[in-house]
Amino acid sequence: MSQALTRDIRDVANEIHAREIKPAIDAYIAALTAIRGANDPDGPTVDMILACEAAAAKLKAAEGNLRAALFASMKENGVLDFEHGGMIAAVRAGSTSATIKDEKALRAAAPELFIPSPDKLDRAALTKRLKAGMAVAGAELSTGAPTLVIRRA
Repeated sequence: MSQALTRDIRDVANEIHAREIKPAIDAYIAALTAIRGANDPDGPTVDMILACEAAAAKLKAAEGNLRAALFASMKENGVLDFEHGGMIAAVRAGSTSATIKDEKALRAAAPELFIPSPDKLDRAALTKRLKAGMAVAGAELSTGAPTLVIRRA
């Protein structure tokens, strides 16, 4: 890879780390420190869960940005693949698939390509009826397992 593009990838990585990842990890560490020092760790645990969610989102976005930077670098340099640390990074050709330009024309030309869709149950309407006390053969209300919900107060 060219030195200029490699430096660009480093710049992208450093910028992502400074702007996105480090603050998210710092928030996680602060929450962990608060849990360790708390008499009642429940509140700080909520903070840590939120910090984990934020860090996961930032890391996922960073992954996408770094993939894009590496792809651009490989494309610019004509590199189709390379091996690093037991992994192979490769530029793969796009998959070929049909694009529908005119569904009516397609339906007229090749109706056999259209698969009839089975009926779809309106679960919201069914639940509404059951909650209203209406008996519906083949269905009953049930309550799922409790879950933890964290939302802004």
